[in-house]
This record gives sequence, C-alpha cells and structure tokens, in this order.
Amino acid sequence: MPRIWISEEGKRAETRPCHRPGCGREIPIRRYRYETLRQIGWSLFRVAHYVKPCGHRQELIPMPDDVRVGVAWLVPVIGTAK
Repeated sequence: MPRIWISEEGKRAETRPCHRPGCGREIPIRRYRYETLRQIGWSLFRVAHYVKPCGHRQELIPMPDDVRVGVAWLVPVIGTAK
C-alpha cells in the first residue's frame, strides 16, 4: 500500500514520481514557510538538497509561491547545467 503524505494544513499532499529512472515511488510535493527554510539553512533561489524517503538525493530550488504569501515551494533541479 502506498504511503499517504499529509501537508501542513492536514490535507493529503500532492505527489510526483521519483526522478530516478526505475524508482517510480511517489514523493510528496512540499511547500514550506520562509521561517522554516531559514531554520534549516535554506534561502530562496539557491540550490539546496535533501534525501527523499526512497533514498535518492534530490536537488531543488526554493521559489516563492504565487498564491500563498510567505510560502515557498521546492522546484526540482533536473539535469546538469553547462
């Protein structure tokens, strides 16, 4: 049975498949308040990384949410910059 991820509002979080080929596990799409980002040492528009529940490392960029003020969503970085 797949995991059910809960958002900060207590609702079911949106998910997307893991970016690694062959993994396919569902990973939640997270949104964090700016205060939370500061507490863990992340800043807006700067590349950050974490290890997903499936064990794969994910690089991402925190970006401001257009709808909710004071909230950032995490945009995955896919590929390599040249």
